[in-house]
Amino acid sequence: MSSASVQRRMVWILAIVTLGLAALLGRLFYIQVLGRHDMQGRDLVAASVDQRRETFVIDSGRGDILDRHGRSLTGSRIRGVLVMPLWAEGPDPVKVEEMARILRLRPEVLRNGLAKINRPSLLRTPAGDGKEQIVEITEEQAKLIEKLELPGVYPKEVKVRYGENSLARHVIGFIGQDPELVRQAFGGKYPLHEQIGKMGLEFLFQDDLRGLGYNKSISYFIDAGKRPVNGLGIRVTDEENRALSVKTTLDLDVQKAVETSMEKHGLNKGSVVILDARTEEILAMASRPQYDQNAPVTRGEYPVNKAVQADFPGSVFKVVVAAAALEKGVVRPADPFYCPGYIEIGDGKLNCWAEHGSITAEQGFARSCNVVFASLAMKLGRPAIEEYARKMGLGQLVTQPVDGKPQLYGEEHGQIFAKKETSYRLLANTGIGQEDVRMSPLQAAHMMAVILNNGIAGKPRLVQELLTSTDGMLYKTYPAAKQQGPLLDKETAAELRKWMRQTVDSPKGTAHLLASAKVPLAGKTGTAQTGMAGLHHHWFAGYAPADKPKYIIVVMAEDVATDSGSQLVQNVTKEIVDQLF
Repeated sequence: MSSASVQRRMVWILAIVTLGLAALLGRLFYIQVLGRHDMQGRDLVAASVDQRRETFVIDSGRGDILDRHGRSLTGSRIRGVLVMPLWAEGPDPVKVEEMARILRLRPEVLRNGLAKINRPSLLRTPAGDGKEQIVEITEEQAKLIEKLELPGVYPKEVKVRYGENSLARHVIGFIGQDPELVRQAFGGKYPLHEQIGKMGLEFLFQDDLRGLGYNKSISYFIDAGKRPVNGLGIRVTDEENRALSVKTTLDLDVQKAVETSMEKHGLNKGSVVILDARTEEILAMASRPQYDQNAPVTRGEYPVNKAVQADFPGSVFKVVVAAAALEKGVVRPADPFYCPGYIEIGDGKLNCWAEHGSITAEQGFARSCNVVFASLAMKLGRPAIEEYARKMGLGQLVTQPVDGKPQLYGEEHGQIFAKKETSYRLLANTGIGQEDVRMSPLQAAHMMAVILNNGIAGKPRLVQELLTSTDGMLYKTYPAAKQQGPLLDKETAAELRKWMRQTVDSPKGTAHLLASAKVPLAGKTGTAQTGMAGLHHHWFAGYAPADKPKYIIVVMAEDVATDSGSQLVQNVTKEIVDQLF
């Protein structure tokens, strides 16, 4: 090979090496100077630092969700022992013994509690029910623990967003990390791993509750082996967040009465709604199964607010049929019917739950006779049933948005008819609240309000106003909806109230168990088939006191045995009423 060829080859090799080095240096320059951010705009350097940071949030900075009297439903301040495991070989055993004495704990209990902590958290010890509970301390205990100067142990007042006994969880919702939700629902305007509202009011009013996104936290740095890095010290952040609080119409005392009654009688699947009978403000709303707001997802399933979910209403829908039949002149209260325990429709039968014999229309309502209401539905026809269902707020959302946002997460429209046909069997099944009929407990409560207010309908209301979290000054008010109407004649509404009174007062009424409550009640029961053998949905929709209504009450229990479901619903209703009066 000639010397000229060797020289040319060397030039090419040097050129390639030079270009490679230039590309490498250019890439390093881009990463360190120009390319600090990824496609979502995150600072990669800051992100790498955050991966080495262990942080405990003392106060999330989010605004609170308040009841109608300004009491918080999302935050309780507790004084506990914050443990940041800064030690390499465990804390000083002598000081641990002294700390156990101060906390009135057995030393081994405290040692076990400290040993379980591998990241910043409040000290917990076993409770009587086998679970662990936060160790709460007094101001005097806090001072004594401070004097110990035990590294990584700090008495702190901490704001806990969701306590172990928090109420109205399905209305409030929860917060958590969800990068995909940040991208889709919030346009990627928050850091992808920030905790955001994922359900309920936390989600619907995320922007307002978040404020500037600052929190009060304490943190330290760890190495690749998750060991504390000495010398970097403890970092504390404490910036003003300027978040807003959401003031609701909920009443903490009413909500507590509802949830304690559900727990006492074992209503483990279903819901309860309480409205102010005059204004339709939502005073309480509870759903079951219950869930843990700090660990909300179980077996991949998110919690569902059954109070706004449409389901089979059964005989509660007979209120609509009764209203339509009275106003259309299809029936009068004293009109006679005969119930042999079934009604023949074409070449088939529709069964009644009992053989009522000779009864009037009014008695048929109180005793919830299927024969009476299947007959009325077939006489009325589809257009009349649809017309009065709409007047009662069914088949549509019954709340109105505020600032373009729903007030309730997951509220459903429900439906009356899903098929185009209009056979007698379809009408008969619809008349007793089966077939395609779906109604939510909130819609049932609104239906009661239409009747109580002589056919004049407002809108159920949950959100009252936004407040600044620092001084409680008003930021924005959402007024109650103006009432429409009248949608029913006064005389029709008065007759329906009389019929609902008989449902409780009559010894043969389906809600006669409620006659022993502290105040008189009125309403309508419902038992709906669900396709599951031996299990039904059971309802009571009514109001108290019957003579001067203050509260509208709807209780619904799902998938309960036929022979015990009605008693369960009425026991819960009576328990609530007896607590409220």
